[in-house]
Amino acid sequence: MSRVALKSLAILLVSVAMLSACAPAVQSYDPFADSNLTCDELSVEITKTRSLKAEAQSNKGFSAQNVAWAIIFWPAIFANEANNSDAIRVADERLGHLYNYYEAKNCKTYLGELK
Repeated sequence: MSRVALKSLAILLVSVAMLSACAPAVQSYDPFADSNLTCDELSVEITKTRSLKAEAQSNKGFSAQNVAWAIIFWPAIFANEANNSDAIRVADERLGHLYNYYEAKNCKTYLGELK
């Protein structure tokens, strides 16, 4: 295999690895869209945002993602931690707004344990 082909393969593998370690995509707060959600839709969004936050929390610290990064390319651990911290922050902000709309609309949908 030529050097160019090996270099291209290495770049491809690193790119795939980086994309696979991205933090979960948490939708940020949109006051217009969120304020128009029904109680059932708010419940779904709260559940989905909680799940994405939990996924980001599980990817922090001594996680499988960070162990893989330590083996493959250790500086990426810092980027992974920062991405997951941002996802958790965005999820917390959105959950705060969603809970406010949920309470303001006097919703009765079961959410499990609030906050």
